[in-house]
Amino acid sequence: MSRAATKPPASPPAAPAGIKVLKVDHASLAERAGMAAGDYLVAMNSHPIGDVIDYWFHSAAERLKLEWRAGGPDGPPKQKTLRKAFHERIGLEVEPFEIKRCTNYCVFCFVHQLPTGLRRELYIKDEDFRLSFLYGNYITGTNLSQADMDRIVRMKLSPIYFSIHATDQQVREELLAKKNIPPIIPQLRWLTERGIFVHGQIVLCPGLNDGAVLEQTVEELSALHPALESIAVVPLGLTDHRARLPKLQEVTPEYARKFLKEIAKIQRKTKKAIGFPLVFPSDEFFLIAGLDPPVYSQYPEIPQLANGVGMLYRFYEHLEEICADLPESLPEPRRVAAITTTLGEQVLRRLVQELNQRVENLTVDILVTNNTLFGDGITVSGLLPGQDFLRMIHAHPGYDRYLIPENSLRGWDQRFLDDMTLEDLRQEAGVEIATGADTAESFVAAALGEALAAIPQ
Repeated sequence: MSRAATKPPASPPAAPAGIKVLKVDHASLAERAGMAAGDYLVAMNSHPIGDVIDYWFHSAAERLKLEWRAGGPDGPPKQKTLRKAFHERIGLEVEPFEIKRCTNYCVFCFVHQLPTGLRRELYIKDEDFRLSFLYGNYITGTNLSQADMDRIVRMKLSPIYFSIHATDQQVREELLAKKNIPPIIPQLRWLTERGIFVHGQIVLCPGLNDGAVLEQTVEELSALHPALESIAVVPLGLTDHRARLPKLQEVTPEYARKFLKEIAKIQRKTKKAIGFPLVFPSDEFFLIAGLDPPVYSQYPEIPQLANGVGMLYRFYEHLEEICADLPESLPEPRRVAAITTTLGEQVLRRLVQELNQRVENLTVDILVTNNTLFGDGITVSGLLPGQDFLRMIHAHPGYDRYLIPENSLRGWDQRFLDDMTLEDLRQEAGVEIATGADTAESFVAAALGEALAAIPQ
């Protein structure tokens, strides 16, 4: 072969160019080393720094050689070796990483069902193992490269949260609407055999991944226990904005009751095989079915609480102590309205009855609203827009205080999905509004507020 026809050897992948320093804390180790905002942190102890996880991971060393470029990625190179305590921070705030996007087209994807006109970030579909480790976001693993897998193991980014949905390859490809995706079992086995713990999620789509498919999924995943720690099964959510999307069956009360019997059999079979039930239906199935969710007192930590498993148990866990501390009477009559959804009403009903029976001069009413943003098929309180709360307040005037669920607000700026803020709601409604969290104690505190302090002890 001639020299002209010979291909040059492949170049090694380029090292990360570093990450931009947004802020340097005053009197910090980084400031004393000479770093400033606008610099680019390139390496720590000769390890290239490509994102904030690299920065956090490598900054724990007690002897730390910093390499950076002053003023920008093409600035003059500088370096400094520091000595620090293991827990001591070096004092840098660095730019966030660019999120890896999801390229699946899952038939049940909630993002595809959003109405137009919402905040831009709501339409972002992330598929980033770093967000899975940091915040518990679920990934399908369809975009995981071997380099990503190696990094997860090398840096012990554990646990990782996987949206599995089905282990049958054909069914999974149908659910994700994407061909030739990596088989999920070999991917999970590779990670778990190397010490990575995994939590799984199944979005249940009636007629697609239930029945025998679900049995197969749980049986194959149970072979990865205990490294695969739990599987949550949640019902799909169908909004009114599904034009040109696949036709899917909703989870009806009849279906939910039948499914719960089936999943109970799978749990018993799995527990007999591995000593642990492994798969847990979310409380939403029980509420849809009109049944009481189970208690989880036998578990030191409720599996997948953030996914709605054990939500009701957690809410009422300390009810007896709360009731024992309730005042017998309030100094003045007080009317409180709790605005929620049909499922939220089922959660609150028992507590509201206790409050009304035990506390004289207190009246708590539950005001049930439908979701005008997503439609009647969405009945979880966390997806209610601010306009629905405003509408209910205007339709039911005269209460001393209105309670709204805290999970309907974005944490850092108290903003609803329709971009209204809590302060906007208060100003437009002109009434007293409080938020309640995920426990009965927080609901009582929000309902009574300063009225508790006014009661003689």
